[in-house]
Amino acid sequence: MNVTIPKSLEALVRGKVEEGRYTNEEEVVADALRLMQARDDVAEIKRARLKDAIDRGYDDVSAGRTIVLNDEDQIDAFIAEL
Repeated sequence: MNVTIPKSLEALVRGKVEEGRYTNEEEVVADALRLMQARDDVAEIKRARLKDAIDRGYDDVSAGRTIVLNDEDQIDAFIAEL
């Protein structure tokens, strides 16, 4: 596979090789892709956790497990107890 990258990123890739962190440009690109995959994996885990929290919240509301906070003082006191 041949990939063309912008000149600004080309300089970055070459710099990484020149610093000795990588032996060639392909290693730089492969490492960048691995980091992108790791970032995507983390984002997916976060989305799944958020969905789970939302689902539990809906379940709590449906089951009547709620509290009523009428003003900012009550909200602040509740948060302070967490």
